[in-house]
Amino acid sequence: MMIMKRKTSLALLIGSAILISGCSDGEDGKNGEDGKPGGDGDPGTSGLHIDMANEAIATINNASYADGIITVDFELENQQGVGLFGLSPENQYHDFRFSLAQLETTQGSELKQWISLLNETTNDEGTTFEQGFEQIKNCAECLVDHKDGSYTYTFSTNLTTATDPAGVVFEPALTQRIAIEMQFEYASGHELAENAHYNWIPATNSTEGVETRDLVTLETCYTCHQPDSLKAHGGRRLDMENCQSCHNGIVTDPNAVSVELGHMVHAIHMGPNREGKDAEGNVVPMPYTIAGYGGDHAFDYPAFPTKPFMDCATCHVDDENLADKDLWLANANANACTGCHTDSPAQHKSDKNPALTCTDCHSAAVHTDHKKPYEAAEAYDVEVSNVTINNNEIRFDAKIIDTNGELVAKEEVYKQGYSKPYMVVSWDVEKDYPDYNQSPYSERRIDIKDDTKATWNADNTVSVVAIMNFPTDIASRSLEVLPVLKVCFEEGTMTRTACDADNAYPAYVQTDAYRAVLSDPDAVVADRRAIVDEATCFGCHSKEFYHDSNGVNCIACHTNDKSLKGNGTADNGVALLKSTSFMYKAHKAEGHDNGHGGSGTILKTDCTTCHSAVEGWGGKNYGFELGRNSGQAHALPSTQKPAAGEVVETWYASSDVAACMSCHQKYMSDAAMSHMRSNGGYFGANKDADHMVDVNDAGNAKDAKEACATCHSPEKVMEHHGFSL
Repeated sequence: MMIMKRKTSLALLIGSAILISGCSDGEDGKNGEDGKPGGDGDPGTSGLHIDMANEAIATINNASYADGIITVDFELENQQGVGLFGLSPENQYHDFRFSLAQLETTQGSELKQWISLLNETTNDEGTTFEQGFEQIKNCAECLVDHKDGSYTYTFSTNLTTATDPAGVVFEPALTQRIAIEMQFEYASGHELAENAHYNWIPATNSTEGVETRDLVTLETCYTCHQPDSLKAHGGRRLDMENCQSCHNGIVTDPNAVSVELGHMVHAIHMGPNREGKDAEGNVVPMPYTIAGYGGDHAFDYPAFPTKPFMDCATCHVDDENLADKDLWLANANANACTGCHTDSPAQHKSDKNPALTCTDCHSAAVHTDHKKPYEAAEAYDVEVSNVTINNNEIRFDAKIIDTNGELVAKEEVYKQGYSKPYMVVSWDVEKDYPDYNQSPYSERRIDIKDDTKATWNADNTVSVVAIMNFPTDIASRSLEVLPVLKVCFEEGTMTRTACDADNAYPAYVQTDAYRAVLSDPDAVVADRRAIVDEATCFGCHSKEFYHDSNGVNCIACHTNDKSLKGNGTADNGVALLKSTSFMYKAHKAEGHDNGHGGSGTILKTDCTTCHSAVEGWGGKNYGFELGRNSGQAHALPSTQKPAAGEVVETWYASSDVAACMSCHQKYMSDAAMSHMRSNGGYFGANKDADHMVDVNDAGNAKDAKEACATCHSPEKVMEHHGFSL
């Protein structure tokens, strides 16, 4: 069966409904009057008026060129395929515009860049430029509304006679891109925004065999960014193709700082790590700073949280659908290079290389060398065996094994400052690991370079003996020994070396933890509940996180009830506290917590950025369902809005309450807290309401019978945060 997609006429639907309702077994009504003859007036409309639409989808169907003039056929429709008529130059809310750009290839190279047309000057001297637009409000006669959601627009600019301020000459034999930008902001607060583009060769009016420049996709950007956070320029710019057209090789800010897409993206993602040299030659911070409509803006906040920093594959993915996926390796745009390398290429400029083609001397492949130690370490294994526990003493043997089955020597295992080669012992894996008050992680982590706890044998095996506070029934509980250690490699290689070598570069070994039930060798040890999709964490952070990067097993140390620590002071001088649990740190981490301010780059409210979605017994389960982690006590500060002279204390919360408060505690009203408590949630102090009698606060949190999930389904949680599943 062939299914045809058609625009539906509301008038036709209404008329059909009337005809159907008029059919009955009763008496026919009177005959209507004969229709009047048609005149020369406007044709009838078909579809929905655009001002009544909840969304608009734009498609450019065709473009033609003749004698310097471009004509565009496009259509607007909603998600149901209903055409949207009524786009009008006279409507004050209809901000609808077109841009043009052509794809130019540098002579003698493969370097292709989009170059904008219709350019405008951006400073009084007329020396800096930005892309201009044709707007329907400036040429009412250019737009034809066919009254069914389809339109024709004829450019008012004659490209063969117009003089471009930037000196760009229109070349009809080159690939040209027409881009649509629409952003309707109604007085009611309703908004419609959409982009569309069309690539073709005007000289032949053909879309066949056109050159492209496809290096990255917007979907790759969504690995770290949420779609809403990339709605640039007030929500007007939505698509990568529109960004490429405008942010091209000739546009700058009024101070002549390049805003070409490659340069800008690289410079922004350097964040506070971007450096340069001052007039005296000193290396100083040089965050990317551009002049916008709101003044100068410096991208000096964390922007690219990856290590190794130059993991270009984070954005330049190996996608066969990208026609130019390897172009950045073969013939890099030097303007993109200077986004990171600030002043160094300028020092290389000479008569021999006036165009600053960095790849004439440097292979872009060197950027991939920096992750080779991580790729090597990722394939290493740590084998734990002969585990016994007696009277709070644990013994086991360990081997660190490379891909050839050889054992890593002690001097090749990294230990410096905070980075120590730990074996972290835990239990109750399926219950979010042991209570901190029972056994803090400072006891449970064993430094295998600590001679009082570990012995390196002649064959490079390690024998461990350590004391910690185990539960009396530890033999019947799930037990985990998690290796968290780095091995040293020669920088930029996969060759292992001693860690005291000048070119030593440490990288974390990525290996599964040892898990067992000591009293039952055949037991299948339960995993921790599926809550975080580890792939999404590595998608943003690359090979290494802040510290201790063996997978995303942070909760082995950052348990729910881990002790609080200082968090500066409130405006009134009261010392604040913050949680150090994994959930709290993940929600509040710098770069994650942009729900109430921040850069807006990452919208914390899109929970699916990090949380996993797995098929469960009742369908798809998400990592943020409420009610899925009962029986836990989460340590939280008693308040984040202390009164003058108040002492912030450690209180405990039940699981669902803690999840909400990890983000919202500072902004929660008394009514919100009362609502949670009345539905079974717990958040309390170490004393009762009269502060007279000690009570089991953590125990009360564990015993809470939260009913939040009754109303707050995953769909509702997402809806509250402005998203939908």
